Amino acid sequence: MNVPLIVWEKWSDPFGQEMDDAKWTDYENQIDDPLDEIEYIDEDAHDPEYVPDMKEIKVIATPMGLMPYNELTAPGKIFNFWVGHTNFDITPNISKIMEESDGVEILDIFTRYRFRIGIGKCFSDSETMKLINDKIYTALKNE
Repeated sequence: MNVPLIVWEKWSDPFGQEMDDAKWTDYENQIDDPLDEIEYIDEDAHDPEYVPDMKEIKVIATPMGLMPYNELTAPGKIFNFWVGHTNFDITPNISKIMEESDGVEILDIFTRYRFRIGIGKCFSDSETMKLINDKIYTALKNE
């Protein structure tokens, strides 16, 4: 067997990119568009079956039902997620070691070599990851 190795990577929210882009818009240097001042009259507005365009709202499915996806509900904003890549199988024993490590708030096993942890806000990222590394390397050495 190879020397056991865990490589850590900061998790990025696949849905959060647009939210981050909107947050960093440079409003001070934005040029006003004169067409923004024009009021358009919608001919269909008098049709009884007309439904006006609604603002698009992102939602995510959760165990508690559909929830709006915004700054307050985005997992990447609420949790401090890290992805771990390994060169050894993530067995039930390895999973238990990670889950019971101080600082680990969430554990998701994606594949036999990849997992994601959420580290609690009162814990240090580097200390939690070092603790996991040390515990797992010791457990694998003793097998």
